[in-house]
Amino acid sequence: MSPTPLASERLPRDAGPLDHALSELLGLALALVDEQGRISQANAGFGMLTGLRPSQLRGCAVNSLRSLPAPLLDQLAKAASQPDPLWQDELNCPTPEGDHRYLWQIQRLHSAGPARRQLVLCGTDLGPDTGAEPGSDGQDLQNEVLHTLVYEDELTGLMSRYALRERLLSLIECRDEFGLLAIKPRDFSLLRDNFGPDGADEVLVAAASALKTLLPAPAVVARSLGVEFMVLMPGPGGIEEMQRLGRMVLQRFTQPLSLKRTELVVPVSIGIACHPMHGAELEELLRNADTALHSAQEDGGRTQRVYDPRMQQRARERLWLDHHLRKALELQQLELHYQPKLDLRTGHCLGVEALLRWRHPKRGLIRPDLFIARAEDNGQISAIGRWVIVSAASQAAQWRAQGLPTRIAVNISARQFQDADLLRWLSECQRAAHGLLDVELTESSVIGDQQRTAAFMQECRGLGYKVYLDDFGTGFSSLAMLARLPIDVIKLDRSFLKSGPEQERSEALMKSVVSVAKELRLSIVAEGVETIAQEAFLRDIGVQSAQGWLYAVAMPAQEYPAWLQSRQRR
Repeated sequence: MSPTPLASERLPRDAGPLDHALSELLGLALALVDEQGRISQANAGFGMLTGLRPSQLRGCAVNSLRSLPAPLLDQLAKAASQPDPLWQDELNCPTPEGDHRYLWQIQRLHSAGPARRQLVLCGTDLGPDTGAEPGSDGQDLQNEVLHTLVYEDELTGLMSRYALRERLLSLIECRDEFGLLAIKPRDFSLLRDNFGPDGADEVLVAAASALKTLLPAPAVVARSLGVEFMVLMPGPGGIEEMQRLGRMVLQRFTQPLSLKRTELVVPVSIGIACHPMHGAELEELLRNADTALHSAQEDGGRTQRVYDPRMQQRARERLWLDHHLRKALELQQLELHYQPKLDLRTGHCLGVEALLRWRHPKRGLIRPDLFIARAEDNGQISAIGRWVIVSAASQAAQWRAQGLPTRIAVNISARQFQDADLLRWLSECQRAAHGLLDVELTESSVIGDQQRTAAFMQECRGLGYKVYLDDFGTGFSSLAMLARLPIDVIKLDRSFLKSGPEQERSEALMKSVVSVAKELRLSIVAEGVETIAQEAFLRDIGVQSAQGWLYAVAMPAQEYPAWLQSRQRR
């Protein structure tokens, strides 16, 4: 059979489909060949034809693989100098089962990135060579499989990001108006840490299904990079239409997703960008949608933000934080402040919470909400967290020596919870603190493997720590979980006390939590108490203790003794 031009659709800009399990099941041999004639990626099917593992093939000169048919190698050499090579032919290839007939195709990998000069080499195993006249079945199958690999996301069944890019390029070329929603689940890395890769994939599939069911035509839902989704809405609806869709999405994700063994609330953040208002070119538009998404995440998530050029300053701020935060611990710029917790019945101080502060020589005191999330993202939180525990233990010992024995609660982040040495640190520091330390675990750190979580909490209690469940009500946990975990104290998130349209619902939920806590003999601390009216409401529904600006702001250690004495004189 003589070589023929190939009229199939162009391949995308990435080698990701090479890892697709379907390629193995259907006997595809796939490889990417760079402009130097070296293999940058190959799958197991291609490796089988060469006698090498895919990892061994990476970097190999393709013309050195003499087990491949000579006509194929000749065509690859010619294709390297052609602007858009398209070629196919059926050739015999030796396999462990004898000679098989393969349908081979060569195509250019279309990309604006570093891979723009690569060639895609694809072979379909048509079975043992029988000498029969080649037909078109192999080509049809190959084209169908390649289309599926490229244009449909393997995990979720959504439109792939490659297909989305083609659709967006087409709309931009026609100068059509459209809007984009960039959607990302909150704290997804923590879900993966706690549920494992398979559980995280299940959440993504459920989220994709919810989006497809929710959004009306002509909206298109696609899988974007990593755990992000992208929604394309063609038409001139503009910002208002995209915000309307965004509100629909935010509302849907306040409701639980149904998984195989449980239900889980997974809040999302949304960034909005519209063409051509927020970018005339594709890369600019996608970048600005991502910038808006980051802005929504920095504002606490569960919200949407429309792109604004001023957001670029926030992006630069993130880079500044990453750079200078790495030096903060080394240069002793971190310090702990302490906020008291009071008994609402007696007014006595029950202990304090240790809160991290960063005193920068030029910027002054930097709020934790501006840098803790960055420390979580860039991996510095474990080292910082250990410093916090050690410093709090030292302070507890100092106050005890001054005749002011005070319990200090330290926050354990979700990332620290994955630290294998955490219990050792907690044990050593509790001894140094003479048993005066407690731990506060956020909701997001205790989801997932609840048996492991319960064992960790029990270990902490055995070391003399009281275990607080912090930020209760912010998204992941349920009232039923309270009965399964060895918790001593529930900390109601400050959002419950905010006034507004949701106030009545929040108050009803607080009453439910108090009722359950009483049944389980758990204490409750309310965070963020700022007014006498809030205090009165909490006392009326049975909340035992509180902390907030109404009583004291977080203060340096040296100010605490004077504050405590003034409180005791009341």
